[in-house]
Amino acid sequence: MEQMLHWWVFLAITALAAGLAIVLIPAAKKVGLVDHPGERKVHESVTPLTGGPAIYLTLAAFLAWHFPDDRFVQALLAGGTMIFLSGLADDSGHLSPVVRFLIQVAACLVMVYLGGGYGEDFGRLFFDDVLELGFLAVPITIFAALGVINAFNMIDGMDGLSGGIFMVAAAGMAMYAGFAGAETMHWVLLVAIFSVLGFMLLNARFPWNEKARVFLGDSGSTLMGFILAWCFIALGNDLNETGHRAYMPMTAVWLLAIPLMDTSTLIWRRWRAGQSAFEADQHHLHHAYLRAGFSTGQTWLNIMLMAIAAAVMGAGFELSGLADYFSFWFFLLCAFVYFLYMRKSWHIQRFLGRDFIYNDFDEEEEL
Repeated sequence: MEQMLHWWVFLAITALAAGLAIVLIPAAKKVGLVDHPGERKVHESVTPLTGGPAIYLTLAAFLAWHFPDDRFVQALLAGGTMIFLSGLADDSGHLSPVVRFLIQVAACLVMVYLGGGYGEDFGRLFFDDVLELGFLAVPITIFAALGVINAFNMIDGMDGLSGGIFMVAAAGMAMYAGFAGAETMHWVLLVAIFSVLGFMLLNARFPWNEKARVFLGDSGSTLMGFILAWCFIALGNDLNETGHRAYMPMTAVWLLAIPLMDTSTLIWRRWRAGQSAFEADQHHLHHAYLRAGFSTGQTWLNIMLMAIAAAVMGAGFELSGLADYFSFWFFLLCAFVYFLYMRKSWHIQRFLGRDFIYNDFDEEEEL
């Protein structure tokens, strides 16, 4: 009976998020909270940015009601609210990149000092000895959290993509949290998953959606990244509610493999080209698929399968009991292969017999 009640709660969360995303559309259009099409964008019509507000309001309402006195949840909501509001201001065009970055740092400090979430070590990445972070624990934690937050923002360039990757990663973390007995984080992740599902019903290319009816906006993509960063760090150390880690740090890295690899490759490319690391372009993984003639739906499915495969790979290393350095070096090998693919993707696609569609932004420079 209790399990049945949980499913009714999750259905209500999904319905609330979807309903809010629709209800907020007129207000979003009135205040200009919309995304306009452009030469570097996939969509072709003005689209309301109500996905982020819908997810935030749903998540905040449920967590505040279900966990009114939980310090972890209070800190998560405080930091998440900072991230959401900075993203919302950025979506409205009223926030400079520097101010947004400083707010993100402040939210990460809330995570560390109020939520007790920071990484103590990297595990056994090189030898059998644990690589302790020591006095660098807090700076490295903040750097890692900022990386995840902005990685999710940067991959949010195609219908259903960031939401789908979030659901895969969050489902994996929720599973590990459940096995470890971290009930609060388990619930937080489940609520986040079904809140995002409500948004996905209006954003992903389902049969009833010829095109996305709403977008996440920076308010939604950065919020999702913040939630995953917090749970990723908290579950990977001994400071969570169970007193022991739910998985080794490299296991969580596999859950976030696609956004981390994609963002790292793009930052390297832009740095070599003398461009800003945060300047928009058409060199993301989904752009490579679209240029090769795949439809939006086919591209989404391929990338989701890659994300699931990476999550399964991480679980395999976790369950095998192999030392962390096996997982670490194999991840680096996969990242190197990914880098080569993105660098030479047009050659590979020609070899596979697919037409590569060129435009002014598709010229592949030698790196």
